[in-house]
Amino acid sequence: MCGIVTVYARDPARRAVDEALVAAHLPAMLATMGHRGPDESTSHRSGPAWLGHARLSIIDLATGTQPVHNETGSVATILNGEIYNYRELREDLRRRGHVFTTASDTEVICHLYEEHGEDLFRHLNGMFAAVVYDRERDILLAGRDRLGEKPILYVETPEHLVLASELKTLLEWPGVGREVDPQALALYLNMMCVPEPLCIFKGVTKLQPAHYLRLAGGRLTTHRYWQPGVRVDWDMDAATARERTRDLLRDAVRMRLVADVPLGVFLSGGIDSSAVTALAAETAGTRVRTFSIGLADEMDERPFARMVAERCGTDHAELFAQGDVAEAFPLVMDYFDEPFADSSCVPTFLVAREARQHVKVALTGDGGDELFGGYTTYLSQARLRGGRVASRLARLAEDLTGRRLPYSRRGGAWAFEHWREMRSMVTFAELGRWLPGFDGDLRRFYREQAWLDLPADDPLSIAFGHDLNFYLPADLLKKVDMAAMLASLECRAPFLDHRLVELSLAIPPGLKLAGGSPKRVLKDALADCLPTAVLERPKHGFGAPVTNWVRGPLREVAADLLRPGCRCESWVEPGLVRALVAAMERGPAPGDWRLPQQYWMLLSLEWWLRRYA
Repeated sequence: MCGIVTVYARDPARRAVDEALVAAHLPAMLATMGHRGPDESTSHRSGPAWLGHARLSIIDLATGTQPVHNETGSVATILNGEIYNYRELREDLRRRGHVFTTASDTEVICHLYEEHGEDLFRHLNGMFAAVVYDRERDILLAGRDRLGEKPILYVETPEHLVLASELKTLLEWPGVGREVDPQALALYLNMMCVPEPLCIFKGVTKLQPAHYLRLAGGRLTTHRYWQPGVRVDWDMDAATARERTRDLLRDAVRMRLVADVPLGVFLSGGIDSSAVTALAAETAGTRVRTFSIGLADEMDERPFARMVAERCGTDHAELFAQGDVAEAFPLVMDYFDEPFADSSCVPTFLVAREARQHVKVALTGDGGDELFGGYTTYLSQARLRGGRVASRLARLAEDLTGRRLPYSRRGGAWAFEHWREMRSMVTFAELGRWLPGFDGDLRRFYREQAWLDLPADDPLSIAFGHDLNFYLPADLLKKVDMAAMLASLECRAPFLDHRLVELSLAIPPGLKLAGGSPKRVLKDALADCLPTAVLERPKHGFGAPVTNWVRGPLREVAADLLRPGCRCESWVEPGLVRALVAAMERGPAPGDWRLPQQYWMLLSLEWWLRRYA
């Protein structure tokens, strides 16, 4: 992992002035990414482009300094992330006559550009945010990985294009405004984060997953390079789905075990991390290191992790994260430079910080729930698959067989609305009460910004598609990226290998939840390598005990943040803020899961407004 920043001077007449401007501000911009790249900080000018890089050394510790250039020095590249197929690409490029001077994965991108031009990104298997500048042709490219593991944000003005890994980095550039975008704020209240391509500040854009931007001839354009065009293969049977899933996941794990620094696997004892552990132990060739990290009694899954470690023969360590939420909360809130209300970002940071004492890279099980139907809420969406008036027998038959019955009514706006209701913290209908005067159309936003095309004729496909388009990149992957980078730890997610994603999209949705069992395909694929007690245990999400926190160790800071007249009352209806505070003081009613999360959402917003707005 690393941090990147690029400043491109668009006006040739200003470039002498710009050199002084960049010299004055680039060091401060790089300093904001010190957690992302504690090992080395470098910058380089190539014509009108300044490329800055903060490095966390993982591959090629000796010669991996960035930017990396081609043979003639005309093409410069910086990379945040990892290219997992770089060795195969490197050998192919060598056979084609390209000469390499480093052992890094970054250099592969330079030569891929020479060979394929802007088509280079589709050849990469990895998590990445990469910038390529061609000085001879005066073309700048910046590409982001297919699922959105690594971020790119940018600001475009008549004079400059400025892009970086983090918003706080862009804010160090003079003239970047801090005007809050009302639609971005409404989306934050709806889904607890701000999804791509919006940013909380007007004028700042996030590059969407599977896209690259191109600046040439003074014109900036964005393009999607991954269009899998996958449709559900309704004829695929359970055995085929099971075998292909295991084969592809095994290969994805194998590719992510390459590193020149200590590497381990986060083993929580859940199905996804257990799957990664089992396949890593099977393919690594050496004994795999696993880490099970306890946080509190209610979040401690170490007994299940111990069962998996013993079954797989790993070099297992049980750790307990030091520090508590009162100490971690301000660190995390300060680092997240957009409003972000997924409370599990705090325990994620605690886990990453503890693991960083032992390894520099950790494999995770992120993505398994979204790809293979792991959330119990998918079961409610599955009940819509036969249509509102279809018989229970018809729905049951589809769920058991995974096959679509020809007479079933499917899809439709009502299925989308149902899933949005399940995913909403503040529903569309409630937004007008929360944000007086807001008249934006969030439904239109979700329709128009769904960058991954998925079938709209099946309710489960609608749910999976929405989560891959919005929930996964904007919430889960941003959480892991930011929380892990605060601890200077690289996290790799084998489930997000694009080949496995494409397979998942083709598997009949009913197979994933066959018999009312979430992740049925994945469980069956791993039946011979994991304990039954782990495979069949109820899902235990990596959540946070918000109510206990805000009525316990965070009581004082919460009371200070949401006192009468707090800054978020200038945006959110003050009476509603007061009502939420009073309700939390009384304690949420049994089963009222939204109240604590809405309260946390206001806490996070208030902290962000004081720190960044």
